Amino acid sequence: MKTIGIVGGIAWPSSLFFYKAINEYFKDRTQSNGLHTPNLILAQTNFALIEEAQSEGNWDDVGRLLAGEAANLKAAGADLFLLACNTLYTADEYIIKHSELPMLHIVDATANKVVQRGYKTVGLLGSRYTITGAYFADRLKKKNNLKVLVADGVHARNVHNALYQELAKNIFLPETRTKFKAAMEALVARGAEIVVLGCTEFGMLVK
Repeated sequence: MKTIGIVGGIAWPSSLFFYKAINEYFKDRTQSNGLHTPNLILAQTNFALIEEAQSEGNWDDVGRLLAGEAANLKAAGADLFLLACNTLYTADEYIIKHSELPMLHIVDATANKVVQRGYKTVGLLGSRYTITGAYFADRLKKKNNLKVLVADGVHARNVHNALYQELAKNIFLPETRTKFKAAMEALVARGAEIVVLGCTEFGMLVK
């Protein structure tokens, strides 16, 4: 059995979700009695350092921090790894170049689901870094021939601010859920056939 490495703490609420989801998926796929579990190793980052580098646009510094955690996972016996965060795949090129472990890419996993369901136009909610950067939207467009619509205006600001001021701190408020609903409805009104919640905490918020 392969050992999966998880770079977590980015932020910690999403790490809980990934840990739970992988264990539930393993149980369903193996039809185990619930006592057998997958081999997982979790490396916890200091999210404050990550966000400082993000906010300054120093994505190589972000990549360096995450590649360091990948090295820790390899030393602990992981065969592959993933980031328990969408936004930080912005540094994917640096991480892949400086890591000896294969990295599972969250955008490719997302695209597979979208394509399997036959959708062509994707609405994307994400942090400011996600919706203004190329790593997510361009990868969906170029590798999968999908049309991508991103949140804009007040919806983009609401989503980004909620992520860093509330969700990353494990704060989930009904009024914030209402703002996310409005953001998703705006994407649908523009033609989105499906909405990608480009941050793990978003799914935790909107259920």
